[in-house]
Amino acid sequence: MGNRCVIYRKLHNLTHPMLSSILMLHRVVEQRSDSHSQRELEVTPNFLEQTISDYRQKGYTFISIDELSSLLTTHHSLSTKKNVCLTFDDGYQDNYDIAYPLLKRLEVPFAVYVTTGFIDNRLPMWWYPGEHLGINTESLKILDADPLCTIGAHTVSHPRLDTLSPEEQQREISKSCQSLESLLGHAVLHFSYPHGAYNADTLSIVEHQPFLTALCAWGGTVRQGVNPFLMPRIELRQI
Repeated sequence: MGNRCVIYRKLHNLTHPMLSSILMLHRVVEQRSDSHSQRELEVTPNFLEQTISDYRQKGYTFISIDELSSLLTTHHSLSTKKNVCLTFDDGYQDNYDIAYPLLKRLEVPFAVYVTTGFIDNRLPMWWYPGEHLGINTESLKILDADPLCTIGAHTVSHPRLDTLSPEEQQREISKSCQSLESLLGHAVLHFSYPHGAYNADTLSIVEHQPFLTALCAWGGTVRQGVNPFLMPRIELRQI
């Protein structure tokens, strides 16, 4: 039985070649928090730069989420290369203040999935009580204007979507997309699930939005044939 599983896995990998890894991050900070739960969401600039260097030394090319979306449908020659995408969830101001200058210097494309209620700190990030960490409108627009950056939606209030009714999920997803489109003046084509949580209703709603892709929180690498609305990621953590 074990040998059959190994053979099946090898055949699957041959017929479904790897297109990319997608790295999931949240915050980039100069000084990491003392709280364990908060610390898990944070990496330092030095760690991020070393990670980028390590991937490049291993022959990886950093590509945008739009390029990866294109690979899913066109079987472009990039699929023969080792690719990696960099993504940030929630929408923290330090994505602009600290991560952005580093990524611009290194010419690394990246995506920021923004919870629209966190923009200008209209809603609190309850996992950082008393702190105002949400990205401001001006910074978000500057990021969006740079071709290196792709802005995606991440709901209005960052709930676990699988605990909500279909109607509540619809509001969270569609309103976040509409708010970003109104703010940025163009279509928002990518989404990520808060907490990585979704159910059949969530998937149906996302598939009927204008999104090209939707990202999960975990699950490994992206292979040819993957559902573009259930794309796995690798969580990048600093020990």
